[in-house]
Amino acid sequence: MKHSISTRKELTILKLEEPIFDVRYADCFKATIDSMISTGTSKNIIIDFSQVKAIDSSGIGSMLLAHQLANSSDGLAIFVSLCQQIKDLLKLANLDKQLYIFSSINEVMTLIEPALKGKRGSRSRQQPVQDESIDEIGDELEIPDEAFESEAYCEIEDEAEAIDEPEAIDENEKPHQKKNPSATAPTRKRGRPKKNPEAGKTPLKS
Repeated sequence: MKHSISTRKELTILKLEEPIFDVRYADCFKATIDSMISTGTSKNIIIDFSQVKAIDSSGIGSMLLAHQLANSSDGLAIFVSLCQQIKDLLKLANLDKQLYIFSSINEVMTLIEPALKGKRGSRSRQQPVQDESIDEIGDELEIPDEAFESEAYCEIEDEAEAIDEPEAIDENEKPHQKKNPSATAPTRKRGRPKKNPEAGKTPLKS
């Protein structure tokens, strides 16, 4: 999973750099969140979805798991820059009111104190995190399969598969050979040009 980690004030920003957040990256995402919390990098994590354009049930389950892991460590998982498809899925799963969702990182920074001391986080911390896999969490979410079959999701998925597949090479096609410039370019001799001994002579009169 392509991602980057940076810090801003007392928050750590985890930016997802994949167009689709699905089952392929669920385990890596969980391991990254676990590592950030267990090593004490930060208990309060901003997860930036600005480059994510589509998500599946495993991705939704990963978001819920990150929320639970952060709360169990007296921290917060804050999700920013969600596209409309993800917002709609979270609403269908009744998670839009449970998760901390903001429009941008700047909005989080201006409201950091209320966010860190919110009542929702206090209620969530009273519940221990159950040892469930991301797939189990995703299966428990009551989201119809049709929600993941939007036209935008299919288009992005096709683009991602095209990027992952290497371009087929025709065996009969000869590789492009670079020409040696020294072999084709005419050689030029250095030095002063030789004078023609016949030049400059006046013809003899008969």
